[in-house]
Amino acid sequence: MKQTLTTYIKDFEFKTIIGMCDFERVTPQKIKINAEYQSNDFIDYVEVINFIRYTYDDYKFEKLEDSLKIISEKLKENFQNLISIKIEIFKLEIIKNAIVGAKIEVVY
Repeated sequence: MKQTLTTYIKDFEFKTIIGMCDFERVTPQKIKINAEYQSNDFIDYVEVINFIRYTYDDYKFEKLEDSLKIISEKLKENFQNLISIKIEIFKLEIIKNAIVGAKIEVVY
């Protein structure tokens, strides 16, 4: 019997350097990550959360879209059992009356 496990990460918030504007390159801003991934075996969501957090801190991305591409590639490299992933990222404080974000869906 073949099975597929789906794991969800909702409303993971942290501050990191991300963005193209000068002030965004020096001042960490709050982002929110939602993820849904499928695997054929258990993948510890705490490890995934920590991996995401440290990757954002290491890369200090400029574009949301680039961050999602690299994160999805790096996750597959580190978690071989991944079958697919959907990741959303939101900047919570960059615009006063809006939340902006991006999403990627990858089937490996």
